[in-house]
Amino acid sequence: MKEEIKHIISIILPVYNGESTLAETLESLFAQSVEFDELIAINDASADRSEEILKKFLTGKERCRSISHEKNMGLARSYNEGIRLSGGDLVITMHQDVILRPDALKELVAPFSDGRVVAAGHRSIFPYPIWEKFSFWQKCYFARFAGKEIFGINGQFDCFQKEALQKAGLFDEIRFRSAGEDADIVYKLSKLGKIAETKAKLLHLQNSSADFGPKDIIWKQKQHSEARGALLALGRIRGPKYFVKVFFREIMLLALLVPYLNIVSLILMIIYSFRYTGPVYSREFGDKRIIILPFFNIYLLFVSFAYSFRGFVYGKQKI
Repeated sequence: MKEEIKHIISIILPVYNGESTLAETLESLFAQSVEFDELIAINDASADRSEEILKKFLTGKERCRSISHEKNMGLARSYNEGIRLSGGDLVITMHQDVILRPDALKELVAPFSDGRVVAAGHRSIFPYPIWEKFSFWQKCYFARFAGKEIFGINGQFDCFQKEALQKAGLFDEIRFRSAGEDADIVYKLSKLGKIAETKAKLLHLQNSSADFGPKDIIWKQKQHSEARGALLALGRIRGPKYFVKVFFREIMLLALLVPYLNIVSLILMIIYSFRYTGPVYSREFGDKRIIILPFFNIYLLFVSFAYSFRGFVYGKQKI
């Protein structure tokens, strides 16, 4: 018998080309030590077997329903669609590439016994055994997460007071399509109540698609850099410490234009080109592609600068 909790919990699961991880994600959700009341899965025009997997897991389950888009609408809009349809007083956003620990749901909703809490986040774990199963370019992109445990509210498995979301105007689907919406909503919710850090843990499987390559890394860099620029334009990034943390890549490039600082910046860029993908050098030293990796990482600095600037100018994340 699973333990009951007092809140009504709705889970929103956007899905886009998630066939490599979706089944494991759903299995971990249904194996939780406490019950949720509702699952709304939104297939955002996937071109793979995601729809088939959703039907297999959700057909016949009264508390579950699946919605399919004919056209890709983006993450923020999918969240909002699910929230508007949900019947819970607590709404959980969940990604398609995570495996929840058995008590993750219980831990995530625990802080809401305090009525002042409006949002709660999770702890994401990305162990080396998972990372080592990836292809070379996947290892390069996800190297910065390998072996780490990171707290965050980024949609992977986060809980929100639905009333607070409504007061905040839900996720900003006009300015953020597929990145940045999480930081924006946390900023707005922090004005309405407390943001809680929980012990809810998950394994982050990441994208394990076999055809993941350099173009995918470049696209991801464009996506997240554009979101950071838009967040800056909206005043969501405040304080020098937070600014430096978010825009250290751009700062290094701009410092190249400043006498004396340019030497320091050049040294930092060289160090960055190796440290950014550090585990790849130490664990994949036999792969010849390592030779071009530092140059590729430097190229990504320029991509980051260009798209951060674009996001700042337009005030939107569009790609």
